[in-house]
Amino acid sequence: MHELFIRGKRGSFFRVTFDEIIGFPNETSIWGGYDVNGTVEIKSGNYYVKGELWFSTGEIYEFHQQLIRCWSELNGSASFRPSADRCLELIVVFNNRGQVILEGTYTEFASEQNELKFEFESDQGFYEETNDMLLTITKHYGGLKGVRKD
Repeated sequence: MHELFIRGKRGSFFRVTFDEIIGFPNETSIWGGYDVNGTVEIKSGNYYVKGELWFSTGEIYEFHQQLIRCWSELNGSASFRPSADRCLELIVVFNNRGQVILEGTYTEFASEQNELKFEFESDQGFYEETNDMLLTITKHYGGLKGVRKD
């Protein structure tokens, strides 16, 4: 099973697991790559949430490209906002002193006014572990066009 995992300080983390890949390898998503039914987990301090998440491997690929740019420049921000149900927003902000801040929101059901706003600190040392996971995902599922052999 593939996952995106970003480690934070003091036990905080952000995780997205790939539970079911829809259409792989022949049917690609309108958001690039393949549609994924997955799980999101967020732990920030004493707060923890786990819920269903729909996203695409193409959106993960684009997030990875943003992270590569931020890490190489040691500055900027990368965002992951799955288009399918718009219940998650993650922004990873880099600064030139090695600090990384993860912030965002998660709403389990768009029809309800129940939202977790989170923010926690990490550092640029997390990048290698996260980058290795994202490289494995891209190698397996391809970029925005997937791995279809047309």
